Amino acid sequence: MTKPCETIINLLGCDYELFENEPSGEKIAARHEELWEQGLREGFTPLLIVVSDTLAETLELNCEDADVPLTAAGAASLRESILREAAAVDVDRFFADRLAEYMAEHEDDDVLGKFKKCEPQNALLTLVNENEIAEIILAKIPTAAPWELAAWVPMGGFNDCPSPAEQVAVFKRWHEQYGAVPDLVTYDVWEMELRGKQPVNDNAEAETLAKAHFAFCYDRVMQVSEEWTSIRGLASQLKNSTTWYFWWD
Repeated sequence: MTKPCETIINLLGCDYELFENEPSGEKIAARHEELWEQGLREGFTPLLIVVSDTLAETLELNCEDADVPLTAAGAASLRESILREAAAVDVDRFFADRLAEYMAEHEDDDVLGKFKKCEPQNALLTLVNENEIAEIILAKIPTAAPWELAAWVPMGGFNDCPSPAEQVAVFKRWHEQYGAVPDLVTYDVWEMELRGKQPVNDNAEAETLAKAHFAFCYDRVMQVSEEWTSIRGLASQLKNSTTWYFWWD
């Protein structure tokens, strides 16, 4: 176990499993799915955490900025503060303000774009695209409220990445609307999966969702892939997809 991995585990203070140099993303995803079913019965939510120096440093800095000790108890105090802040976030205003800002930045560009034919996304891209990840923690986060996972691993607040409190508020909204659950986090990525509800399957609903994704994650449209550099391009990919990917540069 590396030092960053130890730091993250100590701050979480919950049960976990550790994958080291595991070549099979399918094996990790399958174990996550098993724990999801177990968590429904036992009241926890599994989360895949990709270990890195950057993520460990971020969690430490968050504790230091909040003036809490670098312990599980300190992280719990920070978490409660984040959850209180999240309860005050106006999600509709958050989406509207950020969408207006980004659209204004590109008023001379065709950000809306056109719908395209594409295959839906139904797997966690981090596990598909990486041949081997040195360490992945599969944490059993002791909460039945999956949106709270953004407070357990409080990354963000840099560049255009929303703060942990904003992430919590948005994740709660998307859980209520779409059954979206955070499955995987890195220092600059969140991946979510739809559970218990059907994905969007018509253009109008997909476009509305894509605008919210763009407001939440500017780089999801502008940098993730040259193929989807428009809102309707993203909407086309979101149709019938059960997993969502967010990445911030």
